[in-house]
Amino acid sequence: MKKNLFYLFALICSMSLFTACSDDDDPAWTKIPSQTISAENLSLTTNTQSNPNASVKLAMSDEQNGILTLSKAIRGLDEVEVNVAVTEQVDGSFKFQGEKNVETTTKAVADLVSSTNVKVEGTITLDGKAEIAVTTAATGNLVKKWMLCDAITFNDKSKIEHAPFRLNWVSPYKDDKGQNEGLAADNIQHMGSIVISGMMAKLLKDVEFKANGSIVANYAKDVDINQEDIISGIFGGEGLPSTDDVTWLTSPANLAYWYVGGDYVYVLLDIPAIVTEAMKDVEDSSMTPESILQIVEMVKGMSGAQIKELLGGLLSSMGNDNVLSKLDLTKISDNDIEKLIGYVVNGFPLSYQLSEVTLKNGSKVDDVHIYLDKDLFDIFMPALYPMLPDLDVMVKNMTIEMFGQPIPVWGLVEGLTGLKSLTELEGVWKVTTLFNVGLDLATGSLKVEEKE
Repeated sequence: MKKNLFYLFALICSMSLFTACSDDDDPAWTKIPSQTISAENLSLTTNTQSNPNASVKLAMSDEQNGILTLSKAIRGLDEVEVNVAVTEQVDGSFKFQGEKNVETTTKAVADLVSSTNVKVEGTITLDGKAEIAVTTAATGNLVKKWMLCDAITFNDKSKIEHAPFRLNWVSPYKDDKGQNEGLAADNIQHMGSIVISGMMAKLLKDVEFKANGSIVANYAKDVDINQEDIISGIFGGEGLPSTDDVTWLTSPANLAYWYVGGDYVYVLLDIPAIVTEAMKDVEDSSMTPESILQIVEMVKGMSGAQIKELLGGLLSSMGNDNVLSKLDLTKISDNDIEKLIGYVVNGFPLSYQLSEVTLKNGSKVDDVHIYLDKDLFDIFMPALYPMLPDLDVMVKNMTIEMFGQPIPVWGLVEGLTGLKSLTELEGVWKVTTLFNVGLDLATGSLKVEEKE
């Protein structure tokens, strides 16, 4: 019996040894880790700003092929699977590359982006570390250079239909006599659109949404908006100031990025790059990209309550004579503060409307209206109410030079809006049903003469 037990024990040992040798002889590609690789073990570069929550996973199909799953690595595409070719390297790592064209599946996105080409290449090691470069190229209606709308047009109800800048405001607010329902918001949206359109025409020439996700704009080298331009905008109806004397500059490609997600176009700002561009001609500035990035990273790690406390201290330090010190940040919820920080990290959501404009000569021009909606302004407005009395006094004491004579600003504001005091804006806002502000961009000029 003891002899039989000995033989059995020897057989088990030999089988174990055989199994161990078999494991050692397994091809190296079978040992490539298939678990999710996240930030601490992932070096990810993209042609836009990378998402800190990105992760990847490589599942091998055979010794030369696998499926690379990208999760939150491409903004606007939560998860993408790319077939990749895999090659073992002399150092024991594995190199891979692949490409996939991702078709848009929702109509809201398809209006702007029809598909996105995704290319990946990188390496992965057996201990689960990966270096990956992702390159994307979008195609669709939005991917082109758009010029700022160069005219103000009206519909058959004398309402502004297209303009460089459009303010849309609907509020059934009535005056203190219970009359003029909706007039204040209607007047403000009309004059605001015309006046600011005159300013925008001398600031911005065009905007290009590039296939690689960057935004490039041609903008004015010098800000030259004078009082005559504003007055002309108020009294000149649909006319826009001449831009013949404006020198246009092209912005660098790394200041802002775009992507489409859900029902929105997101604009993501590279704050350190913007600071670098803004401060490049400023000597001995303490505001460096590194210091700004440190501030942004610090704020990202703070709660809404902590951020409000920080901003509250800054406002208090301005003194009671500064109108900004009257901002009441307690009216903004902690969750809304954190939502705003999320916009800084993930991009600001802009709504959009696509339309086709038929010109007087019968030709057609594509137009996209990109705008900020009421939801964003609802966050701030309650905090602004305490400022309104001081702002009202300030405006009522202001004058501008017109026809060689000082003219009270408030006389113009009251005549154009119908408001008796800026404090009425609180009442106007509280019953507002529609509010948005944005730009009209077109594929061609709207200034065309009628056919004879």
